[in-house]
Amino acid sequence: MAQPHQDRGPAKPGTQGWLRASGPHYLDVIERLQRLLDPDWYLEIGTGRGNSLARGTGKAIAVDPDFRVKQDVMSQRPELHFYRQTSDDFFAGGAAKSLTDSIDLAFIDGMHLFENVLRDFINTEKFCHSESVVLLHDLVPFSAPAAEREWDPEVTKGWSGDVWKMIPILRDYRPDLDFTVLDPRPSGLGMISGLDPENRVLEAAFDDIVAAYLNVTIKDYGVAEFSEIAKMTSVMDVLVGDVIGEGVKV
Repeated sequence: MAQPHQDRGPAKPGTQGWLRASGPHYLDVIERLQRLLDPDWYLEIGTGRGNSLARGTGKAIAVDPDFRVKQDVMSQRPELHFYRQTSDDFFAGGAAKSLTDSIDLAFIDGMHLFENVLRDFINTEKFCHSESVVLLHDLVPFSAPAAEREWDPEVTKGWSGDVWKMIPILRDYRPDLDFTVLDPRPSGLGMISGLDPENRVLEAAFDDIVAAYLNVTIKDYGVAEFSEIAKMTSVMDVLVGDVIGEGVKV
């Protein structure tokens, strides 16, 4: 396993009502969740440099159109499959079906636009089972500029895009899911269980959802309203407890 992530320390508390993820670093949380859940098959969308991929030991599928891995991500894994393509092409090509019937744990951290993440979630859920868990990164932006659809590096060093929209979307369209927004820094982590591979609600409403949310900024939505609907939970309460989600026993 990788060493605990080292950075400048806990995130500073949010100001003026801004929700701020200030818990343990998300990479350390992912490693802990991998140990707790012990997935047979792990799917990662948006591997990049491999920092999160290096945190597990089970069989894994990594998808990214531009891998920049320069570290040991194989470790003790019995299998590791790389797909250098977009997630849309990966799912359309049916590669996952040739490897496994289902995914036990998935981490979605691809393009930071909500419609891409929504499509990734829809496609990933089709390969899940009742005990699977899906993790969504970047649900809690640390500033308004970081929450915009276009990244301006001169204004904000980090960028989470408008992935935050997945929170109201899932709350509104999929209340059947066990969906918890956790507070790992720097930009939160969504944990979803109670998945149903036969559910097509999001797929059927996809165009309407995109049309409704495309031009909405986090300021338009309302910072206070976002904080209320997020219902962010301390990740330590989850990791220390006996239950991940409502129904995923560890």
